[in-house]
Amino acid sequence: MFVNESLLLWKGNLSWKQYIATKRARFGIKLFILSESQFGYVQNIILYTGKDTNDGSNYPQEKQSPRIVLELTHDLLNKGYKIYLDNFYTSIPLAEVLCQNNTDIVGKMRINRVGIPSEIKTKKLEKNEHIVRFKGKLMVLKWKDKKDVLMLSSIHNDERTMIEKRGRRQEKPNVILDYNKNMGGVDLGDGIMVAYTAARNRIKKFYKKIFLRLLDMCGLTAYILYKKDRGQLDQLHFLIECVEKIVENNIVSTHPKPSTSNSTPKPARLVERYFPEQTKSDTGKTKSRKCRVCYKKGARKESTYWCPDCAVALCINNCFKIYHTEIAF
Repeated sequence: MFVNESLLLWKGNLSWKQYIATKRARFGIKLFILSESQFGYVQNIILYTGKDTNDGSNYPQEKQSPRIVLELTHDLLNKGYKIYLDNFYTSIPLAEVLCQNNTDIVGKMRINRVGIPSEIKTKKLEKNEHIVRFKGKLMVLKWKDKKDVLMLSSIHNDERTMIEKRGRRQEKPNVILDYNKNMGGVDLGDGIMVAYTAARNRIKKFYKKIFLRLLDMCGLTAYILYKKDRGQLDQLHFLIECVEKIVENNIVSTHPKPSTSNSTPKPARLVERYFPEQTKSDTGKTKSRKCRVCYKKGARKESTYWCPDCAVALCINNCFKIYHTEIAF
């Protein structure tokens, strides 16, 4: 599992709008996301809303970045998962908490984090050299490529593997190779969603855009599970079929249900379409007649309207509708 931020494009007025230069949108609404590393489906999210961010109440004693990780992974603790983190979240105190809850950690780390040995901080390395220190299950490794790379892991040692890239052979620590392989879950999911997103750029209300992004995430997760179950449709046709099924299952019909072969056929006045007209004499003057429905109810009331097809007088307000929808009349 991988923890990272996702940025939903938003350039309107919003007090907690964020700027992240490394994201494609750059300006927008930030989501902290826990995603699956290989396929990119979303496991959990926290919406960033500035100082009022609701990042959970299970770990009130923790600072913001470790609290976000622990809240996102709360339901996965003590189940043997591996959590991959970038340098914003990775710290030795967080790693110790995760290890206490039977959860492994692999992540890049900033050099100014609390608990890093002083020799790791001060050691000057030549290219492709490394230095490593252990504390119980945890390993802190510093490796020099073009610049220093600091890694923290609870499942690796300082073993290295020879790789070939662009015709050049180079030894890299296994912890870095493993991290590079599993660190792209959030960006992978964003890349899949952007092709057929429901969150259009012209939406004027930010909460509508957030809702549509959540809808996109549901569609992404459903599509990934569908493909994992050997589904044959591509993403577009899968989403179209989902929409059709949702509409089909939730549409409300306004037409009367057709009668079955075993039921008594309904009178024509209940299944056909009729229109009221005014009752007129031979001279063209309007005249009134007893309303069929009112007479049936014991009321003496006359109406100047009738149904010419049924040849009965009916009050225009309610009786016309009652006569053509209720079988009692």
